[in-house]
Amino acid sequence: MSDNHIPDDLTPENLDEIATERQRMFTRGFWISLLKGREGLGDTFWAGNYLAGLIYLPIMIVLLTLASFAPVFSPLLSASFVVFGIYLLAVARAVAVAKPKGNSGLFTRALGVIWTLMSAASVIVYAPFVAGQ
Repeated sequence: MSDNHIPDDLTPENLDEIATERQRMFTRGFWISLLKGREGLGDTFWAGNYLAGLIYLPIMIVLLTLASFAPVFSPLLSASFVVFGIYLLAVARAVAVAKPKGNSGLFTRALGVIWTLMSAASVIVYAPFVAGQ
């Protein structure tokens, strides 16, 4: 299965095509495709771990702020950590099945899976401790 979303030529002459590809990362279809492992290995790892983290971080900060002033929000903050951890487990599975676009080998895939699993574990393990603040 080939990835028909990558621009043919990643040069400055193709900036519109590159911009379109990057805008696609903010669509529901992209995230479904990513979690199914249909995106390239690099996009799956980087967007799955870090673009999602950039989206989750403001949510977590708002919940942390709310929980600081109204402790009733503390369980919601903990639940958000668990949900993000479960999401990262799904990303680890997607990284395991994603096809590399270049000549990345098994080592790159294994490293991506291990890294993502460690991230998921740290978020899930930390979840009970954020409720008490």
